[in-house]
Amino acid sequence: MNSQKPKRHPAQNVTIKEVARKLGVSPATISRALARPELLREETRTRVLAAVERLGYQPNLIARDLRLQKTRLLFVVVPTLSPFFLEVFRGVERGARESGYAVLMGHTERDPTREHRFLDQVASGRADGVILVTSSDSAALLARNRKRMPPVVVALASVDGIQLPTVRVNHRIAAINATNHLLALGHKRIAHIAGPDGQAIAAHRREGFRTAMNTAGLDPDSYPCLSGPYAVPRGEAAMETLLTCNPRPTAVFAGNDELAIGAIQTLKRVGLRVGRDVSIIGFDDQRIATLYEPPLTTIRVPTEELGYRATILLIDVLRGKATDSDMVLPTSLVTRSTTGPVPS
Repeated sequence: MNSQKPKRHPAQNVTIKEVARKLGVSPATISRALARPELLREETRTRVLAAVERLGYQPNLIARDLRLQKTRLLFVVVPTLSPFFLEVFRGVERGARESGYAVLMGHTERDPTREHRFLDQVASGRADGVILVTSSDSAALLARNRKRMPPVVVALASVDGIQLPTVRVNHRIAAINATNHLLALGHKRIAHIAGPDGQAIAAHRREGFRTAMNTAGLDPDSYPCLSGPYAVPRGEAAMETLLTCNPRPTAVFAGNDELAIGAIQTLKRVGLRVGRDVSIIGFDDQRIATLYEPPLTTIRVPTEELGYRATILLIDVLRGKATDSDMVLPTSLVTRSTTGPVPS
């Protein structure tokens, strides 16, 4: 009988102690290089990682995470599964993948009860951290669960009433820029189709519209401020109402791209020329803005970058790094075919 022990594959059963012995360092240094590389000098980190690759050491991530009581899982809560929020999630997933985390997403359908359930699940230890893409009822839920919650980072807009690390855009300033674009084209009869009542983001965009109009010496209430869900049918219905006004508006600032496209569909249906008879500007620069005919003038929100930056910020919080508690990303005006000079 052959009494020799079976040879192991080089990439099998290599222990952390063997890697440490080969390098003349402690096992703790090996662990640190894999889990917290920023704590080591670059020379040490490079040498350890090269040895790990050469020797085929595979850390037992499951055992490590159980020992550290970590899930290596991040949870993202979004209001809807619209293309806008899927772009945010794309950025979250990219940041998590680069950092060695997995991501789960829950969508609330703007239902506070569903959001409550998601946050309770996270508070029970099912994720290491949360990225909350803000909704109107977040502050009360977070305050109630604060002591049990893992680290939370907010994306898109800050949550009123509670201080949390945030990656956002300035919706008010962006709305001022959108309205100023219409004013610069000579429009004075400008209406606003707003997002849902009670939603902070919609309120900030409405405030920006009012500020720009007041600064120009125009009455922001010349036309009814029509609010409702961010949906094409709502934009259609709102535009139908605005067309009954006498005189009708020559330009409309819509609270998002879907509302803008709904307004355009109504104008096309009644035979008005978009960008010539009535100008329309949206907000967000969703992919549909470039695909629709005519292509939509809008405010570009860096959706994927918002998700990515929020994830990197959350990872930094989890690792105990000093962080910027309020990161504001820039928006930009994208001029296409749906805006033009005031008709003579």
